[in-house]
Amino acid sequence: MTRIRPRLGLALGSGSARGWSHIGIVDALAERGLRPDVIAGASVGALVGAACAAGRLGELERWVCTLTQRDVWRLVDTTFRGGGVMTGNRLMSTIAEQIGDAPIESLAMSFGAVAADLYTGEEIWLREGSFMAAVRASSGLPGLLAPTWHQQRWLIDGGVVNPVPVSLCRALGADVVIAVDLRRSLTKMAMRAPDGVVDAQDRNRALASSAEASAEGIAILRKWAGLVDGLVESFRSKRSDPGLFEVMSGAVNIMQERITRSRLAIDPADVVLRPDLADFQLMDFHRAREAIDIGRKHVGEAAPQLEAIAAQLLPEP
Repeated sequence: MTRIRPRLGLALGSGSARGWSHIGIVDALAERGLRPDVIAGASVGALVGAACAAGRLGELERWVCTLTQRDVWRLVDTTFRGGGVMTGNRLMSTIAEQIGDAPIESLAMSFGAVAADLYTGEEIWLREGSFMAAVRASSGLPGLLAPTWHQQRWLIDGGVVNPVPVSLCRALGADVVIAVDLRRSLTKMAMRAPDGVVDAQDRNRALASSAEASAEGIAILRKWAGLVDGLVESFRSKRSDPGLFEVMSGAVNIMQERITRSRLAIDPADVVLRPDLADFQLMDFHRAREAIDIGRKHVGEAAPQLEAIAAQLLPEP
């Protein structure tokens, strides 16, 4: 009797700009014959997962690889209301222009996104309706993107409760799960900034980035006035004081480090991929090609573990 092939699931973690590495990982896995039947994601993982499930990953990759830092700042729609410095409407509309939208129920593979209820802390699984609405609801990074009113709840970033949603993958029917964990190692971060001094390479990159953003990008930042003075100063001065985004990114990373460790202990994946993206900052979305290549390379480095997974998925002769 022929054995039914186990269903493969991908759990794509949150991680802001580091999430572009998911694209390289998904592509490299497919080249090895590891094409998912189920895909679940949190925040940027939900975006890449939705594009994959909709068969639009190539379109997403082509677009993100054209982004300059100026483009990234142009997508910033600032607000002083709504619980975040960005509404996210311009960003999500632009993404929808690239990958379209459709009901989750109509996608070629099982897909789900995870979000969190702002007031109850409940983990919310989004498994029906517009996939772009689910992506937006899953992507409300506290302090950066405003919460979303969705399914009669105010929802925020899924990374707050389940940064690498292996449990959702299993619930959607995955028998074997490959998880992608994009958290930045706190140990590596501490080594990079001893005694609170920012690494010189990071500061040079920030200064170069601010120049690339041009007068237009700086003008956008200045509109945020006192709210983002820390960010502007981190770009323009030589002080070692952390800027706004650095504080937000660090706080979120500390939280996700703890939560991810606990969740993966409770809901372990069969394989966990952890590409080295330690020097990627919160808003480094213009470094997509670099992140994608790192993701692709990491799949090659994890070949022995993945071969064992591939063997599980082969039907018995």
